Amino acid sequence: MYTYKVVIHPNNKQRTKILNTMNKCIECQNIVFDILSSYVQRKEKIPSCSDIRKLFTNIKKEKDTETINKRIGLTKKEQREKHLDVLFYEVSNDALKQMVKDTYNAFVRFFKKESKYPNRKTYKDNHKSFYVDPYKIRFSDSKVKLEKIANNQKGNRTVLNYVSLAEKKRIPTNAKYYNPRVVYDNYRFYIVVSVDDTHAPIKKNKELIDKTIGIDLNISSIVTSENKSYVSINKEKKVRKATRTLKRLQRTASRKYEVAKKEKRKLRECKNFIKDKKLIRVKQERLNNLRSDYINKVINDILTKPPKVIVVEDLDVKQMQQNKKISSLIQISSFRKFITKLKERCSKYNIKVKDADRYYPSSKMCSKCKNIKEKLLLSERVYRCSVCNSKISRDLNAAINLANYNY
Repeated sequence: MYTYKVVIHPNNKQRTKILNTMNKCIECQNIVFDILSSYVQRKEKIPSCSDIRKLFTNIKKEKDTETINKRIGLTKKEQREKHLDVLFYEVSNDALKQMVKDTYNAFVRFFKKESKYPNRKTYKDNHKSFYVDPYKIRFSDSKVKLEKIANNQKGNRTVLNYVSLAEKKRIPTNAKYYNPRVVYDNYRFYIVVSVDDTHAPIKKNKELIDKTIGIDLNISSIVTSENKSYVSINKEKKVRKATRTLKRLQRTASRKYEVAKKEKRKLRECKNFIKDKKLIRVKQERLNNLRSDYINKVINDILTKPPKVIVVEDLDVKQMQQNKKISSLIQISSFRKFITKLKERCSKYNIKVKDADRYYPSSKMCSKCKNIKEKLLLSERVYRCSVCNSKISRDLNAAINLANYNY
C-alpha cells in the first residue's frame, strides 16, 4: 500500500460544506461516545456496531427535528454561532457511518488494552477529518469529486463543481482507492488516499553495502559513525527569525485576548485577534515544514550509500526534559519524528534499523579500548580516555559505539 497526501484548494462554498461535514462528524462522535460510555459506567456489555448505528439513526432524526424547531426566530448568523445552520441529512451519510465505526473501534481497542480511553471532541480541535466512500470519489489529473461537496445547483440542473488539487497528475486516476479522507489542520485542506503498490511511484533499487552505521542524536547536531555531522536546523537564521516572529505574534494575540476578556466581548467579534490567529498558524506551518524538510534531507544524505544495518539510540525524552536548561530545545529537536521517518524510508530499501538498549553507555564508553567512564558532564564535548589517552569528539565516539553495538 502507498499513501498519497495532496493539498486541495476548495472555493468558499466548498470550504463551508467541508467544514460543516467535519463539525457534524464531531457531533456524531460525541453522541456515540456518550452512548458507549454510559454502558461502561453501568458495567454492562457493549452492543454490536450495527445496533449502535441503528440507535444513532433514530437520534439523528430527533436531532434534526430539534434543530428545525430551534431555528425559529433566529438569523443565519445566530444559527451559525449555535451550530444550527446544518442538518444531519445535508451531510454525507458515509462519513457519519464511518465515524460511528471509528468511535466503536476506539472503545474496542481500549478493552483490548491497545490504547487509552477515548476522549470527546470539540469544534476547536486543530485536526479535523471525515471519510469519503472510495467508490464515489473521482479523480482527474487536476481535480477531485467529493460526495455532497462537489455538487452545485444552478438553474434547476446539477453542475459538477470539482475541487481543485494543488499538484497535477500526482494521484493515479484508474486505481482502486482505500480509506480516502479529507483532512484539515486549521491551515490547509488535504486529501489523503491509499492505493496498491502497483500504482505507487517507481523507485530505483539501491545496492546495500555490507556495513553498519551508528547515528547519535543530540540538540546541536546529528552525527553518524562515518564522521558525518549535520548541524541542527534550529541554529539557522531563517528558523530563528521565524521563531522570533511567532513569539511576537503570540504576545500580541494574548494581549488582545486579555483586553477582550476585560471588556466582556466575544472573540468572534475581535477581528484583529482572528487575523493574528491566522498569522500564527501560517508561521507554525512554516516552522514545521522547515524542520521536516531538514529531516528528509539528512535521511537522503545518509542513504546515498545505504548500509545493511543502522543502529539508533533509544532516548528517554521525558527524563531528558527534566533538565530545565535544555527542555525547550529537546521539544524542538523532534527526535521521534526523525526515527519514525528513518524507519519508514529504510523499510523501502530493506535496511534493518535496530534500537540500542536505553541504558547502553554509548557516550561514556571509549570506542578504542572499551573503557567506561563513571561520570561524564554535558559540558564535556571532547571525550578523553584515561586508559589509552585517546581524544575524540563526544558525539562521534557515541556514534562509533552504536555501530559496534551487539544487537
